[in-house]
Amino acid sequence: MPLSSIERGVMVRIESLPSHPVLMQRLKALGIRPGAEVEVVRRGRPGGILHLACGFVEFMLRDEHAREMRVRPCG
Repeated sequence: MPLSSIERGVMVRIESLPSHPVLMQRLKALGIRPGAEVEVVRRGRPGGILHLACGFVEFMLRDEHAREMRVRPCG
């Protein structure tokens, strides 16, 4: 399922990163890679920004890029 469809407060495991090469490298530099667990902290308006956390790292991601990322529920 796409990361953009995950509700606030849900933990998921990343299966794939977005295809944009610069964004992919930036996420990897933050430790955001396939297998990492991410929580949706907050959601902006529909089609807006997602506020995400991976351990102690918090970051924002545009909905268009979150739609490209595949995730699965933890647990």
